[in-house]
Amino acid sequence: MNPDDRNPFESAPDAARPAPDGDSAFRPVAGEPDSRTVDAGQGLEWLRQGWQAFIAAPGVWVVITLLWVTAVVVLNLVPLFGMIAATLLAMVTVGGLMTGCRALSRGEPFGVHHLWAGFGDRINPLLLLGGLYLLASLAIGMLVVLLSAIGAGLAGLAAVAGLAMLMAAIPAMFIVAIMLMAPVLMAVWFAPALVVFHDMKALEAMKLSFFASLRNAPAFVVFALLYVVLVVLASIPAMLGWLVLLPVTFGAMYASYRDVFNQA
Repeated sequence: MNPDDRNPFESAPDAARPAPDGDSAFRPVAGEPDSRTVDAGQGLEWLRQGWQAFIAAPGVWVVITLLWVTAVVVLNLVPLFGMIAATLLAMVTVGGLMTGCRALSRGEPFGVHHLWAGFGDRINPLLLLGGLYLLASLAIGMLVVLLSAIGAGLAGLAAVAGLAMLMAAIPAMFIVAIMLMAPVLMAVWFAPALVVFHDMKALEAMKLSFFASLRNAPAFVVFALLYVVLVVLASIPAMLGWLVLLPVTFGAMYASYRDVFNQA
């Protein structure tokens, strides 16, 4: 429970959400929630609200993070199956944490039980979300490996410039991987919240999430640039900063969903 009963997902006074207009609504299929275009500066506002969500219940968030990280580590000790299970269950746990964030926004009790709140009647579409994300990630990974192998082979054919070409290919493949993963991340960013709160199917939620993210690309660019800095800072003290950054990330996900889809 937020101790002072304030909503951590309220916008700052200078970051009030604009009212949607005719050009900022996107409804691919009747009955789906409207998305709208927000200012680029909202990328920073989402992180601010994510931080507010963390400080509203820091002890609960740290316990949730420790339990989740422990579960992921244990699952990944099992060859192949563990990685698959961890990825499938990730969307289920994120869906549950979205309900926890909504509880915080409404001044309702927030607890560790929200970590497994997704294991209910919406578990099947959430598991499918995880499966589709896993398949897309594996396909992209295989493509990057293939391109890297081709690049290394071409570099080997150039006797003198081979090493230089190989070194240039490494950052190039990293950029390619980011560009390929960006649409996948766009498709799953809002999807857990859409599945849980709007009873949407996995593919429908991914489609709506992708287009909502696309129309708000400037805000997500601001968010991503700031997030990279936070990742570096969180990783410096023996990764301990992730005990804060992960909860902030979940809070920012909910804040962006609430903002873009104009949810109370």
